[in-house]
Amino acid sequence: MFNRYKMGTSILLLVNLLIFICFPQITSATQAETTPVLVVYDSLANGTPFEGNIDAVQRILASLNAQVTITSYDKYEAGMLAKFNKVINISNLEDVSHSPEIFNRDMKGFFGDYMHIGYQLPPYVQQEMGIEVQKQATDTLKISIGQFTQGSIIASNISYTTKFNGTSYGTIFSENRKASYPYGVIHGKNAYIPYMLKGNLSELAASFVLKDWLHVTSTGKNFVLLNEIYPFSDLDLLNEAADRLYNAGIPFIASVQPVFSNFQFPAMQRYLETLKHIQSRNGSIVVNAPVVASTISPDIAGLKAQLSSFLDALAEYEIVPLGIGSELYWTYDQHYSEYGLSIFDSGILYDNRNIRYHTQRNNSSVFHSAMYTINGKDLNTYINSNKSLNSLPMNTAFVYPFPINRQEMDATLDTLLRSWSTFADYKNEEHSVRTEKNELTSHRGHLQINGQPIALNNTIAEIDSDHTYVQEVKKSFTTLFSVQNNIFIVLIVTTLLIFMVFLIIGYRLYKRKFTHQERSL
Repeated sequence: MFNRYKMGTSILLLVNLLIFICFPQITSATQAETTPVLVVYDSLANGTPFEGNIDAVQRILASLNAQVTITSYDKYEAGMLAKFNKVINISNLEDVSHSPEIFNRDMKGFFGDYMHIGYQLPPYVQQEMGIEVQKQATDTLKISIGQFTQGSIIASNISYTTKFNGTSYGTIFSENRKASYPYGVIHGKNAYIPYMLKGNLSELAASFVLKDWLHVTSTGKNFVLLNEIYPFSDLDLLNEAADRLYNAGIPFIASVQPVFSNFQFPAMQRYLETLKHIQSRNGSIVVNAPVVASTISPDIAGLKAQLSSFLDALAEYEIVPLGIGSELYWTYDQHYSEYGLSIFDSGILYDNRNIRYHTQRNNSSVFHSAMYTINGKDLNTYINSNKSLNSLPMNTAFVYPFPINRQEMDATLDTLLRSWSTFADYKNEEHSVRTEKNELTSHRGHLQINGQPIALNNTIAEIDSDHTYVQEVKKSFTTLFSVQNNIFIVLIVTTLLIFMVFLIIGYRLYKRKFTHQERSL
C-alpha cells in the first residue's frame, strides 16, 4: 500500500512539473517584486545647492521599483538597519557632529548593501573600497556619463575620488585641476557618489549607479509624454498634434486632467471625443492626479469616488486610461495612496512642485510599473540632437507641456520629428486600472474594458452646442397657484357681470323716469 501511495505521489509530482513547464505562471501586477531600501539623511539642505537631492534619489528609486523608507538622523531609531538589506546614506553637511551615535553603532553590525552620497564617507567603507579623496573649495565641472554631457557647472566644497577599487561610472572633469575623476564607484556591496544635485546631469548620472547597485537587470524604455491637457485646451490643436505624431510613427502618452462632474455638457463631450481620437492615433491616455488646493476640501475627502466617476465616464466612451501621473509626494501619503493611487497599478512620477500632504508617512507605495520623468527641453541640453538616444536605466518619459498656440506646437513637434530616437508604445506594457464598475487593461498593445477588446475609432463626432445648462426647477406650488388664479378670474368676471346688471337696471330706471316726466308736461 505504501509503494502504491509512493508511486501515486511520484506520478502527481511529474504531472505538476509538466504542467508548470508547459504553462508557465504569469506574474500579475500585485505580484511585482519590490526592493526595500532605507534612506537616511542628515539634512534636507533647504536654502543650499543640495536642496531637493533627497527627493531626486527617492524618485529614481521609485522608478526602479524600490519601496523606500526614509528617516532623518534625528528620527532614526535603534535597530532600523537590521530590517533592511539595502541602505542609502545621504550626507549634505560637512560637519561630522550631525552623524548620530545610534546610527553609527548600528552601521558597525550592518552587513548588507550600502550606498553613500555626499560628504562624510565612513572610514571603514572608504577602506573597503580603497577610496582616496581630494577636496576642492570651488571649481567648474563638466559631468559626462554615457551619451550625456553637461559643462559649466559651478560647484563648491566638492570631493574628487582620486583612487578606488571596483567599477567607475561616468566622469567629473575639473576645470581647475584639468583632470577627470569618476562620478560614482561600486565595489562589492558598497557604492559611493561624492556629488549629486537636483536639476543637473548629476541627478540622471546617479540613476546609472543606483540601477546596478539595486541589481536591476531590466532595460529602460523611452516615452514621449504630452501633459497639461485640460477640457479648455485647444482641442482642435490637440487633434492635429495627435495626427501628426501618428503619421510620423511616434507613439505618445497624453496625461489628461480629470473632470468630476458635468459629463453631459457639450464641452465635456468634445473633451471625450478628443481623448478617443488620441487613443486611435497611437496615443495612450494617463489620468493626471487632481490638483490639491486644500487638504480638507470635499474633493480630497471623496477622492476615490471622484476619480472612479471620471474613469467610468471614460470607460463608457470606450476610452482606456492606463495609469496615473502624480507628484512624488503622493506615494508617501496614506490618504492619497489608499484612495487615489491604489486604483492604478502603473504610475508616472513627476517632481514635487507643490507639496500638500493629507496624511504623511515615511514609507512609499510602489507601482507595478513606475516611470521617471524629465523635461524634454532639459534632455536636449545634455545630448547632441543628431544622435539617437539610447535607453536610460529606467523607464523614462520625456515631458512636453501641451502648447497653447500653433507656433509652440510646431516647435515641439519639429523637435520630436527631427529626433533620431526611437520611442516605445506605452500600451505595449501591462497596465490595469480598476474601479467598482470597470477593469481597464492593456495587454501587448490591445486595450480592453472588462476583458472585452475595444475598437479604435478616429472619427470625431460633431457635438451639438445647444444645451440647457440650468434645468427648470420643479414648482411645488404650481397647482395651488393655478387654482387661485382661476378663482380670482371667476370673481373678477362675476363682479363685472353684476356691475353690468346694475348698470343696465339703473339705465332702464333712469330712462323710465325721464319718459314719465315728459308725459306729465
